[in-house]
Amino acid sequence: MKLSTKGRYAARIMHCIARLQADGPVPKKRIAEQEGISTDYIEQIIVPLKNAGLVVSTRGLRGGFALAKGAGDISLYDVLSATEGDFNRVEMLMEGESRSDERVMQGIWQGAFQELQHYFAGISLEKLVDDYARLTDVEPIMFNI
Repeated sequence: MKLSTKGRYAARIMHCIARLQADGPVPKKRIAEQEGISTDYIEQIIVPLKNAGLVVSTRGLRGGFALAKGAGDISLYDVLSATEGDFNRVEMLMEGESRSDERVMQGIWQGAFQELQHYFAGISLEKLVDDYARLTDVEPIMFNI
């Protein structure tokens, strides 16, 4: 698995939506201001999140994005797998005939990916919002507005 900028930004976007959606759909512009991500890139990242059933969009003057499910029902794994693909896919370079050490290493990599999947699946957007609230109570976070 390679965690790209797209996956990291998707986690930030989903966290932002989870934090701000209490007032209604969160406009793309507000996400861009809060997260420092261009509106064009946000639109690219939102597409796979919508396709995975994690966000819904509303058009119009008061439009924007909202979570399709409760923040406690969406894990960081859901977000990353929607944008990055399958964690369990282990690509091995095959040079000629199969070697026994390749099969041993494939099992090792598969185990590592399963650990990552388990770790990210245990972190909900709700936990991220709670952590954010706890941290901002201690030290206010400044945003460019």
